[in-house]
Amino acid sequence: MEQDNGAGRAAFSWNSRYIFQSSTPPPIQITHSTAHHAKKKNPTMRSLFLFPIIWHLALAASVRSIFLFKDVMKSNTTALKTSGFNTLIMFGVGILSNGDIMYYSNTPESQDVRIASGGVYVGGDALAQKVRSLKTGETGVTRLEISMNAQNVRNLIMTPGPGPETPLFRNFQALKEAWTLDAVNNDDESIYDLNSSVAFGRMLGQIGYKYTIAPYTNAQFWLNVKNQLNQGLKEQDRLLDRVYLQCYDGGAYNNPPGWQTFLGMKVVPLIWVINDSKPVYGATAAQARTRLTQWHQQSTLAGGGYWNDYDIEKMGLSYRDYGNVLASIFP
Repeated sequence: MEQDNGAGRAAFSWNSRYIFQSSTPPPIQITHSTAHHAKKKNPTMRSLFLFPIIWHLALAASVRSIFLFKDVMKSNTTALKTSGFNTLIMFGVGILSNGDIMYYSNTPESQDVRIASGGVYVGGDALAQKVRSLKTGETGVTRLEISMNAQNVRNLIMTPGPGPETPLFRNFQALKEAWTLDAVNNDDESIYDLNSSVAFGRMLGQIGYKYTIAPYTNAQFWLNVKNQLNQGLKEQDRLLDRVYLQCYDGGAYNNPPGWQTFLGMKVVPLIWVINDSKPVYGATAAQARTRLTQWHQQSTLAGGGYWNDYDIEKMGLSYRDYGNVLASIFP
């Protein structure tokens, strides 16, 4: 992913090295069209019977994800909640040098917001209510993540460290509670420091988060992170439980089946929707269906996803068209 430069944020960079290339070239934009029960006498026994079934299905559910690049206060959250997605990843969260956490709006006429400081949520009630609403009411969303780069993580893990009394720990704890978050996504694309990445992931696990990654290259680094964070853990207990693989721009030729074999866990390939930033990497819903279906037939995937909601709204595309692709391939 890319993020504009600004105070307190880092620019993400690309290079031309591709890991596990696919024989299928990236899609080329051609058009801007959207391609767009019977009652039981004993409810207690019924609940006891159903719980393990529901829990098993929750564990087995395929991932249908979308990254939220647009300011969540201005995006079409109703469409996001009802178009087939079950995982939303809020992009643009960053850590300042003192351990405070920022939410970068990435949207014209929106302002960046400091959301956690001194171990307290400070982002305002309106933002917290909007974020929490993504998993409540009429919604298919069951998991909410924030995505961040690795800026300042290494220094803060070194001093003052990842302990429960440190600003980093307390701020992520406060944010989890305020926003009802499930996971933190590490979108490191430049630093790749193994020790601090693992220590940070373990800190998040202590707080109650799951930890996810969004690689486009440097597969060996991510394998090392995954192995250390999940060492000795059963599959259902994994700390690093999802891989969102970028299959556009710098990762345009990434082959998800190859990454799955190398990492030893299933991945969720990400496709970029039609956009006017780098149109050559944009895919219609129909093109996304073709690519995801081919990969899924080669090697069963964990699910699929998109980068990003901002372009869907800007280009007048259909959330439902893109969501239906995921729902039909990854029910």
